[in-house]
Amino acid sequence: MSYEFKMNLFHPVSEGLKERRISNMKKLFLGILVGTLILGTVSIAMAGPFTWREARQQARIYQGVDSGQITQREYQRLEREQGRIEAHRERAWSDGTLTPGETYRLTREQNRASRHIWRAKHNGFHY
Repeated sequence: MSYEFKMNLFHPVSEGLKERRISNMKKLFLGILVGTLILGTVSIAMAGPFTWREARQQARIYQGVDSGQITQREYQRLEREQGRIEAHRERAWSDGTLTPGETYRLTREQNRASRHIWRAKHNGFHY
């Protein structure tokens, strides 16, 4: 006589609990992931115009230096100005929000810097 011992590894009740537990963990993880992405995107989008504009102004400065339109002294002055604008932007964002007054100030500073770059590139001093 041969006896076969069969072990039932599948129990419908315990498998259902595992599936629900995994499903709940997936939902939780997905919720955290989506929330993080949304918050990250919102903060980048809010800071975007200022950082994008700073990058474009830096590119204009470097192009002027490469072409010889901006002298070393003008370059140093423009770089200092860009550093001040960046410091003001970081200070404005330090509390996590950008007030209308801070937005106005940053925009005004960037407009002024843009004029300074244009003047440095078109003032006739070359090297």
